Amino acid sequence: MSDFIIIIFLFPIFFMIHEFEEIIMIQKWINHNQIKLTQRFPHLYPIIKKASKIDTHKFSIIVAEEFIIVSTCCTISIYTGQIIYWYCCLAAFSLHLLIHLLQFIIWQKYIPAIWAIYNTIHILPFQLLVFYAFIGFIIGGVNLLIMHKIMI
Repeated sequence: MSDFIIIIFLFPIFFMIHEFEEIIMIQKWINHNQIKLTQRFPHLYPIIKKASKIDTHKFSIIVAEEFIIVSTCCTISIYTGQIIYWYCCLAAFSLHLLIHLLQFIIWQKYIPAIWAIYNTIHILPFQLLVFYAFIGFIIGGVNLLIMHKIMI
């Protein structure tokens, strides 16, 4: 099995490990930090208030929908031998991790590391990586907005 296929297979696994942690902790974390966040960032009150309405059940539905997208893209990439489907999802997930990184810098809490990008930057030319990252960011961002709007 090639390194390419192994990396693609690992992506849904790492995605779900991270998402399981969020599913388990989201309600407790929001309940514990909502007042402190509002006090420290009063201009973010509307966002914090909306986030407080997300419960474990609703969040799990968002994660399930995203997992279906990630798994489908990975399967298509393995089946076709084309990295672009996987890379679009990886870019969107990496944006998700970068948001967590910003949260960590500002709030000084837990953040997972970005390993896959570092190990795959040699697979495509830089311009294509940027292009597919942009496509993944757009699709991932629109999807997240839609799912959060449905769930709140």
